[in-house]
Amino acid sequence: MADAPLPAVRPPELVYRVARGLDVFAPPDWAYALPDGTFGNRFDDPSADRGVPEGERYRAIYCATERAGAFGETIACFRPSIELLAGLEAIEDDEPLDPELRGGVVPEEWRLSRRVGSTRLASSLLFADLPAPETMRILREELAVVAKELGLEDLDLSAVTGPHRRLTQEAARYVYDLNDPSGQPIFAGIRYISRLNPTWELWAVFHDRMRHEPGEVAEPIRADDPGLVEAAALLGLSVE
Repeated sequence: MADAPLPAVRPPELVYRVARGLDVFAPPDWAYALPDGTFGNRFDDPSADRGVPEGERYRAIYCATERAGAFGETIACFRPSIELLAGLEAIEDDEPLDPELRGGVVPEEWRLSRRVGSTRLASSLLFADLPAPETMRILREELAVVAKELGLEDLDLSAVTGPHRRLTQEAARYVYDLNDPSGQPIFAGIRYISRLNPTWELWAVFHDRMRHEPGEVAEPIRADDPGLVEAAALLGLSVE
């Protein structure tokens, strides 16, 4: 990996994913893309706005090293909003608030419309190591114009784990476009850390470079799934 233009890592033995459909590792259908050509996710391909056709754009498949990490990234949207929490704090009442008012709920409908599965990524695949200091140094130089347009004073790890989707998407496209001296693509995706829990290791895989062997048939999500229970507890959620 010494010849790679960015710090690189190999994938773990097994990764997990939560998604709709029987094949949870299939890329999302372009029919569900937003007007900007992305799916609204952190490392989606942003090049549609530059006129790049679908056939030349990647779709990112988001995975996690831990089962709980795969669940955590998908159920975080059920946490109560900051606005709601602030409103609850402002309530003046002699009676203590019902704890359920403070916590969100993972709906049964959500569980029943998704599956969880695991797969073995090919050990030959290389992933750009986003949290590595050298990666941050290089991206700071290469994406300086984008960072300036977004009004960022600096580009560091906090920036790529923050809410600036355009920044992280441009970073992903930069990684995708890196080739070796023979013109072959170098990276199959990006390794990154969850903004929700720094112990959750995550992987954004470019769909056209994904090589894998499914570890098990994707299964329906039970309310007592260990990964779901762990993630929900960490995020303060209950599960229907």
